[in-house]
Amino acid sequence: RLPINTYRTQRRGGRRVVGMNLKEGDFVEHLFIASTHHYIHFFSNHGRAYRLKVYELPEGSRASRGQALVNLLPLSAGEKICSVIATKDYPEDSYLVMATRNGLVKKTLFASYDSPRKDGLIAISLLEGDEVIDTRLTSGDDDLVLVTRSGQAIRFSEADCRPMGRDTRGVRGINLSPGDEVIAMGIADQDADLFVITERGYGKRTAISRYPKHRRGGKGVRTISFTGEKGLLVGARVVRENQELMAISVDGVVIRMSVDDISRMGRATQGVRVMNLRGEDRVASIAHLASQEGLAESAEDLGPEEPEGPEGEAETGEEQD
Repeated sequence: RLPINTYRTQRRGGRRVVGMNLKEGDFVEHLFIASTHHYIHFFSNHGRAYRLKVYELPEGSRASRGQALVNLLPLSAGEKICSVIATKDYPEDSYLVMATRNGLVKKTLFASYDSPRKDGLIAISLLEGDEVIDTRLTSGDDDLVLVTRSGQAIRFSEADCRPMGRDTRGVRGINLSPGDEVIAMGIADQDADLFVITERGYGKRTAISRYPKHRRGGKGVRTISFTGEKGLLVGARVVRENQELMAISVDGVVIRMSVDDISRMGRATQGVRVMNLRGEDRVASIAHLASQEGLAESAEDLGPEEPEGPEGEAETGEEQD
């Protein structure tokens, strides 16, 4: 974390300010503006939830790299953070929806996570071999979209998922074919697009309105037409115009792309090349690039424009159907 007055107000077109000193191949995925007494929630692939107050995060400068989460949270072997949510309070009409690799979804009142326990909370009861792939804060009336590795996508209302306790398993979100798995979940806003990308760097975006709404638990519809050389899907994100995405390959190649530059196509189309890869390299993952737009509007005119250089470097039981 760093004080917001680190960033001085600039006119449009001003010189950019380095926000963080990053290692090669790394990039910023989340950016939150919060007071020191706001909460940051961390959700792991093992189905646990951790919470820190902002003041518990180490304060740094624009030139520092920050601290690894393993030094701040009691993560177990193989446990990694897959979602981060910041909040000031816990509105009674807000929910957390989790999705697992094996196609389950679970909806829980956000207020259920208002706990000071330092060792974390059980957020979902997972079967052996399953893991959480994403967690989203919802209004209770949102539409959700799940995307699978084989190119299926299902859109359904979160109202189809009744609220459950934390230590429960969830319900079927999508009916997976043998060998398939869920790779992404998003909030399916009607005026947004769904972006997908394959192992070999082919991608496209399709209007969410092109995905018919179904009841949860179905097989969904085809979101991309595969050919052998393009590979399976590795990532999907709900996107809007003027946003940016980052993609990283197995060999460590990173590209930054504007959503506006990605072709908008129909659902069952093949997509176009959005990332050039050499040899046997493959796309490893994609993420939204955190935007700093609006940050300067909240900051005072303080701090230098140039970087200063590095400083050193559920109710218990099965709820499945």
